[in-house]
Amino acid sequence: MSKYEDSLVVRDALQLYFSEYHFADGGYTSKWFKIKLGRLYVPLPNIKSRIDAVKIHDVHHLVTGYNADWKGEVEIGAWEIATGCEKKTVAWLLNLGSIFVGIFLYPRSLFNAFMRGRKCVTSLYYNTIYNELLDKTLGELRKKINIDLPGKNITSDYLLFAFWCFVASTYHLLIALVLVGGLYICYLLLS
Repeated sequence: MSKYEDSLVVRDALQLYFSEYHFADGGYTSKWFKIKLGRLYVPLPNIKSRIDAVKIHDVHHLVTGYNADWKGEVEIGAWEIATGCEKKTVAWLLNLGSIFVGIFLYPRSLFNAFMRGRKCVTSLYYNTIYNELLDKTLGELRKKINIDLPGKNITSDYLLFAFWCFVASTYHLLIALVLVGGLYICYLLLS
């Protein structure tokens, strides 16, 4: 599935990945990052916890073979939720956004990536020091997480998929209600 060979060292694979998607150093040193919503780019502060999560997230793209486009972000988001994001709150929240988008735009890819993640032993968010990853090969990391274990998913995997889709939808509905409520209060105060 992946275009990045097992023998490739993570440090070198990241440079290829950044080059392919036009990411200058992954955006790790930027003060802001942008989320694209249609033709609109929403700038958000690039806080340390996001940078720490995105470094691992980018390595996950390499290990899983998911692209860095809308569909690929849906897939990697579902995969990361399925394998777990440890204590990386930012990763959990951003991946909920990916799941929400996937429900509407890429439901089959969302489902398949989640089920693939449920078969993995772990994600790299757990017990991983980023700088130590850079000198490993992608093959070593794929073996560590058992990226494509054979076998069937079990009932609890399907229930967890439904649960996370519900959580993502509820989370985004609450955000929408808060935004609309805030705009309405502003309207009342200004009229």
